[in-house]
Amino acid sequence: MPAAPSTGRFVAAVTLVAGLGLAACDAGEDTPAKHGDGARTTPAAAVLHAPAATWELRADTVLPGGRFAPLAPVGDDEVPQPGGVVVGDVLVAAITDQGRDDAAGAAPALLVGVSGAGKVLWKGADYAGCWTPDHTALYCSRGNALVRVDAETGGSGAGAEVRVAPGTAPVLDDGVLYVVVTPPGADENAYPPPFAVAALDATTLKSVWPGGPAGASELAGFGAGSPALDLSGDDVSVAAWKETPSGQPDATEFDLDRATGKVLGSTPLGKSSFLERPWTVHRGFGNDKLEVLLGDEVLLQLEGQPWDTQDQRLTTTEGRVGVGATLYDVTTGRPVWERPDLGDDLAGWRWTADRAQVAVTAYDAKAQKMLTTYLDADTGKTLWSGPGTDVAPTETPDAFVQVASDYATSWVVQALDRTSGEVAWEKDVSALGKEGYDDGISPGGPYVSPSAVWVLGTSTLVGFTGFAD
Repeated sequence: MPAAPSTGRFVAAVTLVAGLGLAACDAGEDTPAKHGDGARTTPAAAVLHAPAATWELRADTVLPGGRFAPLAPVGDDEVPQPGGVVVGDVLVAAITDQGRDDAAGAAPALLVGVSGAGKVLWKGADYAGCWTPDHTALYCSRGNALVRVDAETGGSGAGAEVRVAPGTAPVLDDGVLYVVVTPPGADENAYPPPFAVAALDATTLKSVWPGGPAGASELAGFGAGSPALDLSGDDVSVAAWKETPSGQPDATEFDLDRATGKVLGSTPLGKSSFLERPWTVHRGFGNDKLEVLLGDEVLLQLEGQPWDTQDQRLTTTEGRVGVGATLYDVTTGRPVWERPDLGDDLAGWRWTADRAQVAVTAYDAKAQKMLTTYLDADTGKTLWSGPGTDVAPTETPDAFVQVASDYATSWVVQALDRTSGEVAWEKDVSALGKEGYDDGISPGGPYVSPSAVWVLGTSTLVGFTGFAD
């Protein structure tokens, strides 16, 4: 991670692979989605009250020589930042012995479940990655199987003999877990990496499709998009891409029958493109050009930096897209509102998860610190300005929980009232930040449950609990 990561800069994620706009694994309890994007926030309104207790858990007290590690595999070009997931009222994290490698070159992870009070509830060995599609169920890779893990006890069954494809996450829809998998016997050195799609009963992990994972032959030669699966239509839509000599991935959408997994057909989307039902978005490679199409009709052509989103979907479902300092209506091509007064070309613009607000983070030269201004997404009017962070905060129904930092000496956990911007409470965790920042690794989180807030450093987990009702 660079010394000062930039908000509004996720171009590579959508230009290097074809994606479909669907939030795969950051969902919590349902909250009303103001702009129709199915957004969800974490059920943790009580965190607006200052915590009564703070605790610490060191990784090396759980595993000698241990450090907190990513919970899911990371790519060769990614910084291995410590990470976890919240399942109910348990934080699930991974610890590795940094001084020991196995025959494959990396020490196996020890999975741990930690309560809101800092108690280690269980330990589980030999897990290679974990995901929670809904913060209720936990699924982990173990060997060549995907298993469902009880977040309270660590117990699991035999699971399904499927291997989750690198860089993907299972998606839960109507009791079925859809998983992008690496087909048995596939050449792991092939590029793009081979993949297929499995549909599993979310509880038993038995295959819903009679033939098991589907589409391996039709998807041969393609790589999986990011995210790869869209369950918003009648069929299972799969984003796939092929490499081209120009370096611009050539995108195709495949449709699979929900009941059988049979490939019904495919639609070429073009280079550097991805589907955002009903729109198709073309992104230029190595520049900031953007086109929005409906069928073959080009509705909007723009140059500039699109706003960050937490579900990778650039357009809202009613057809609005933010670029630079302007929100556009793609159906008319006209601006809805503009705020050129906020920040400079390096300012980071991002939607909140529910698309109700837009956050603009820029450096305030007068105050010599980062400042985030929150706008009403419908009108563009300023709601409030407060402490800035260029990493999207964890959102609850009425709070933003973030780690504000200068990426050198100071890291502070803050809970902000999302209506007024008032800092409800803050706690200094600079010692936690400094643990890994020689390597450019910032703390993971904040993670929020109904009773606790966690921040995860490379060596230490810090928790805050005892929030008043």
